[in-house]
Amino acid sequence: DNCTRSIPWVSHEGCREELGLLVGNKRRPISDITMDHPDIDFSAIDHDEDVLWDNYGSRRETLVEKSERIYDFLTKYVQHRAEEHIAIVCHSAYLFTLLNAVMDIESEDLRYWFLTSEVRSMKVTFQVNDAYEYTPEDGIDEKEDEKQEH
Repeated sequence: DNCTRSIPWVSHEGCREELGLLVGNKRRPISDITMDHPDIDFSAIDHDEDVLWDNYGSRRETLVEKSERIYDFLTKYVQHRAEEHIAIVCHSAYLFTLLNAVMDIESEDLRYWFLTSEVRSMKVTFQVNDAYEYTPEDGIDEKEDEKQEH
């Protein structure tokens, strides 16, 4: 029971499956989810309804958009958490994007597709690089991204 432990369980919009089009990836209202999972902290989520998913309408989130969302999750949220050990629990497609498009991972063993219920452990450090400014053209081919949408 999470209530009797000091380990926080936190839900965050930046750590979820691909947004848009696929109804199976749309979340329920937070007010409903809270009733089913009262031990999880949903305070980092601004909207009861799934406005992020709704914003995409009839199209899927692109690889670039998903990568930017994951990057924001890491740099604006995870990096500023007080905990030394953090588990990120999510879908394999999210983790594949995290380890292959967002983070600089040297080990091939960490970059392959996650199996169901697979757990991997790694030490993550954040390094500021003021000399580099990210642009969408860096490292991701928009045409390749469009192919993945179909």
